[in-house]
Amino acid sequence: MKHRGTWLATIFTHIYYAAKSLSADLQISTSLSMLASSSRISLKRAHKVLFASRKTLQPGTLSNHWQRRHASTALQEEFLPSSQLIASRQRIHGFSGDTDAQQASTCTTKARFNMHLMEAAEHGRYTEALDIAAQMKTYKIQPDVTTYVALINAAAYHRMWLDAWAILDDMIAVGLHPNTAVFNALIKAQNACTSDYLWQVLKKMDELQIAPDTTTFRLIIVRLTSTHQMELAIQFYHTMKTYKVVPDVFTAMALIGYVAHAGYPRLALDLIADFEAHSLRRLDHSFFMPCLIASAEALYLDGVITCWKQIVHVFNMHPGEGVCLAVIDTAARNGHPDLATDALRVLRTLGIEWKEHHFAPLIEAFCRQMQLKEAIRVLDIMRGEGIEPIFETASALLEVLTSTELIDSVWEITDEILKEGKKVDNIVLQILISASMKLGDLQRAIGAYKSLAEYGATADITVFNSLLQGCVAASHRDLGNLLLDDMKAAQVKPDKDTYETFILLCLTQDDYEDAFFYLEEMKSAGFHPGYNVYSKITRKCLLADDFRYKIALKEMEEMGHEPRLDLKKLVRRKEENKDPSDKLVQAIADTQPQEPLTTIDGAALRFIETGGIEGDAQLPKEHI
Repeated sequence: MKHRGTWLATIFTHIYYAAKSLSADLQISTSLSMLASSSRISLKRAHKVLFASRKTLQPGTLSNHWQRRHASTALQEEFLPSSQLIASRQRIHGFSGDTDAQQASTCTTKARFNMHLMEAAEHGRYTEALDIAAQMKTYKIQPDVTTYVALINAAAYHRMWLDAWAILDDMIAVGLHPNTAVFNALIKAQNACTSDYLWQVLKKMDELQIAPDTTTFRLIIVRLTSTHQMELAIQFYHTMKTYKVVPDVFTAMALIGYVAHAGYPRLALDLIADFEAHSLRRLDHSFFMPCLIASAEALYLDGVITCWKQIVHVFNMHPGEGVCLAVIDTAARNGHPDLATDALRVLRTLGIEWKEHHFAPLIEAFCRQMQLKEAIRVLDIMRGEGIEPIFETASALLEVLTSTELIDSVWEITDEILKEGKKVDNIVLQILISASMKLGDLQRAIGAYKSLAEYGATADITVFNSLLQGCVAASHRDLGNLLLDDMKAAQVKPDKDTYETFILLCLTQDDYEDAFFYLEEMKSAGFHPGYNVYSKITRKCLLADDFRYKIALKEMEEMGHEPRLDLKKLVRRKEENKDPSDKLVQAIADTQPQEPLTTIDGAALRFIETGGIEGDAQLPKEHI
């Protein structure tokens, strides 16, 4: 570093001789132009051609700022110091002007050089900047701090960090004390280097007792965020308070935007609050939008509400459909129906047509607040908008019905809806049946099944599948047969789940021959039996010492299902005859846990036998 000033001076010397050679060519061109005509107009034309050619041949040469000068003295006066220039003009024109006024209205030669140095640095013309520096050396113009700042900025444009350090050493060698702008340019020059070089710059600033300013901290924080050093960036952000430096908006944007995109919406909002607390400027929507997206992705309700109010209600901005959907999901998970409703309003304002997936989170938000009646009314709103709800739309209602008391409360709501002269949505009745089955209360589920006709509803495939699953849990084959007959009477076409559930129901009996019959029926209907079906058949055959377990295993593999480890162990035990029959039965029972189910009395079976869907038989009120 010690000899960099000499090295830089040598470069300037080479550039100087190149510039001198080019200047001689330009003087010859000027002389030829003067020989063409001695008139004033010809001289003006030659003067214009001269400076046009200088810009073409020597882009680093300074442009002319004086007008109506004599062509013979133009080149001689161009780089003269101000005092010599004024004296020269006095000799030519024969009068003595106001030198103070002339000096005030005309830049000094050093200022003009610095101005062109800064222009070259701004456009990244590093070679031209060195050319101008060489001309300053030729005319023995002493550089100042501004000169070196421009040179380092020119080097920084091309990430020439070693040249930037050499220029700094040259500056110190000529006796100039660097300022903060010099080190800011030096930091820019080392953006492509590792962080170690940044610490060297800060160490040098500390040695020279140069305090950082707003630009210094902005360059450091932007650099740290670009290299994913969030903790250090936040540390430098708070260090600004030590130096009583207020961050600018670009620093805040770099840090807050990075923190939000990194998935820390709470921290990003804290930084926004801290910035606005110490600055007179209020941040706009471009700061809150990344925080809104990050908060919605993290399901952070407070952050979503804060950013939503700022963007939608303060700045009158409308986020896109994706952001609105994320906001609705956050409202659903946190039970905030007001926020979900406002997001639906924004979607309508954007001209986006409401769909089923827009309302499902709204129902969930109502259910989490236990506003069950409002959740049920959302289904009516959907049908009013021409949107057909499905069972999954109101699945949140099924999740909250975790007790018989809650199920009874929903029945009371349905009665209120009937008294209001409105129709109870069929989805609600399906949910009530499924909720009873989830609690293992088959009797209550049959009661709900019977009451469908009272509400003007009919059972669909979802209801029948749910009831059949209850029959499987209760091992109630006769009830399953009656439900299957009701399906045929109601012309409800069975699906894959129906076949699989009925096969499992057959396997709960001692006589399980019908399981193979319905397996063939399932394949004939074009459905692909799942792994669970073959696994249950194989286990049943092993338990009954039925050789057809081998056929089930073979067909399982033909269907593309690989037997799992627990099933392979059972088969191996059977084939090796190492376990007595009772131990094998126990092993099979251990791999097939049964869910508890409340005991069903004869009322539900009598209802099915006597009436079915269209019957008039009624269950006792305590069972409804």
